[in-house]
Amino acid sequence: MTNEETILAHLGSLIKKVGSLKLGKKEVYTNEEMLKLLDVSSATLKKWRNNGYIGYSQVGSTYYYSAKDLEEFLNHNHYEAYAYV
Repeated sequence: MTNEETILAHLGSLIKKVGSLKLGKKEVYTNEEMLKLLDVSSATLKKWRNNGYIGYSQVGSTYYYSAKDLEEFLNHNHYEAYAYV
């Protein structure tokens, strides 16, 4: 499965979660929180970081993601509905 296919496979579940997610309510997410929020493996999140799909900050060996990083990732991978146009 390619990186794009992996991202698309998770978008459906992400869209459902984002409906109840209040970006900005929490400013910074840990790596563990992002794994749970995005419902992906640590290998997938690492691949997204390494390939530049999602922004992050690193302090020592700890990774942090801002609400802006998450929002930009979701917006960049968002596709508008077209069935009703």
